[in-house]
Amino acid sequence: MKKAKDFMSEVRFWTIIEASNNGRNLEAELCKLSEEEIMGYRYWWIHFHKLSYNQSLWAVAYTVLGGCSDDGFDYFRYWLITRGRDVFYEALRNADSLCGVFELLADDEYPEWEDVAYIPKDVFEQKFGKDFYSEEDTYDFEFDSEHLPEIKFEWNEDDEETIRAVCPKTFDRWWDNDRF
Repeated sequence: MKKAKDFMSEVRFWTIIEASNNGRNLEAELCKLSEEEIMGYRYWWIHFHKLSYNQSLWAVAYTVLGGCSDDGFDYFRYWLITRGRDVFYEALRNADSLCGVFELLADDEYPEWEDVAYIPKDVFEQKFGKDFYSEEDTYDFEFDSEHLPEIKFEWNEDDEETIRAVCPKTFDRWWDNDRF
């Protein structure tokens, strides 16, 4: 079984994200890759999606979006990855750092993006004429992509002050906003 991460480095992953213009041109960037490189990209995508599964980012998403389901939090984290390496890692260090990122979004931008996660599958199947998931099974991703770590929440959706305690800057700016 081939190790997926052997076909792409973390640096190369973030280079693709940066070149994709916040994901808008991701399909064109992925079309340049080999089968193995797309699987390497997939490895890093899943890795960063899992890495960003934490209660602070969920509190930010909940605040900005006016609520955030499990699926909504997945889509928020997909969007976060498309913001690029620096924004992503700063958000992991301090979820409140996204407060300013939301300010810079165009009026038609929304900080969730479900479809961006399916682009590698679509590119792979169109370019190589193979079933993505069948091929994915031939790679060792070294982790279970279906199971996420347990989150110990420090906030409660029914207690605004607990949310403010986790992300005060975001809460003060975006609580009860009507933009998103």
